[in-house]
Amino acid sequence: MKKVFIGFLVGFLSPLIFFVVGEPLLIHLALPGYYGTFLLIGVCFLICQFRLSRGRANAIWKDWPIMLGLNTVPLITAVIMAIGDDLAPGLGLFLTGFGGTLVGAVVASQAARKREKAR
Repeated sequence: MKKVFIGFLVGFLSPLIFFVVGEPLLIHLALPGYYGTFLLIGVCFLICQFRLSRGRANAIWKDWPIMLGLNTVPLITAVIMAIGDDLAPGLGLFLTGFGGTLVGAVVASQAARKREKAR
């Protein structure tokens, strides 16, 4: 339960990255800044999920509450942005965060299995 709460709190990084880092990148770099922001969010979520699921061989199947907690804030942000008639950025925010989370869980699982084989 502690990791789920930590995941929820870390999920607040996505709107922060999107609005604080992404907006200046979008203004100065236009479309490459837009894609760079989503890439940064995906990498951030990958690292966060990897750290939260580290050492678990079945992280992709057993850590779904952590993944849900991590992606709650991007989902809420996407819904709020969709209500305001701007679905594309919110959906991109959620999908890149969710994709980064899944990749982080897979990498954590692979690392744990590799460590178990080495023993």
